[in-house]
Amino acid sequence: METLDAAALESMMRTVVFGGLLFVRVLAVLVVAPLFSHWGIPLLLRSSLALMVVVALLPGLPPQPTLDLHPFVLAALVMKEALVGLFIGFVSSSVLYAARFAGGMIDMNTGFQTALLFDPSLGGFPTLIGELLGLATLMLFFWIDGPHLLLLALGESVRLIPLSSTAVAVGAGAGLVQWMGSITALALSIAAPVLAAQFLSLWALALLARVAPQINIFMLSFSVKVIVGLGMLVVSTPLMAMLLRTALRGLATEVLLLVRSLSP
Repeated sequence: METLDAAALESMMRTVVFGGLLFVRVLAVLVVAPLFSHWGIPLLLRSSLALMVVVALLPGLPPQPTLDLHPFVLAALVMKEALVGLFIGFVSSSVLYAARFAGGMIDMNTGFQTALLFDPSLGGFPTLIGELLGLATLMLFFWIDGPHLLLLALGESVRLIPLSSTAVAVGAGAGLVQWMGSITALALSIAAPVLAAQFLSLWALALLARVAPQINIFMLSFSVKVIVGLGMLVVSTPLMAMLLRTALRGLATEVLLLVRSLSP
């Protein structure tokens, strides 16, 4: 029986360590990526998917510098890999967050989230229209081949961000802030038609209150906001779909640009 020499053992050790660090990066992506971050997907399934992705990416790993196996160094590398993975997953989910935020604003203005005014502890409670827009965005994400986008971003990060170094470019922060500004503008653009229609309806009710003071405008406003909000939501659905589709198509380029900005 042949015995392994020191060089072979060292090579195996490097492969195991690099595979573990890459596993942390991929798992961090799946923790916050669209669909895979849902609470209904068990951690074992995410770990299995991450392991399969690692097995596919590991053979194409570029040459890495010498790795220091000191525990403190390994802990810093694990933290860096987790942050890089969370960064990629967060950017990939940003359009989904924008859709849910827009739906939350519509829900709050329509009155579907009135319970939050009396019990702020329900802040994590899902919003009706927010979940609807989130599911629609998730469908569009798969329509543009979103999982393939995640794999491309992971492959690009493996090529540009070495596993054996904790160095990461700080210039990525400026790009992330700019992208978050675009996502906030997207959320406001999605909710704007419904919010504008509800504002005009309340303005009309205010004029009605001046003309006919005997009408209970306060109670009438609840029904009017719901009717106008849902009606405008139906009318503006094509506009919302166009905005989300355009944003998701631009997401493919933006994720790769932000990943490249992390390269030291």
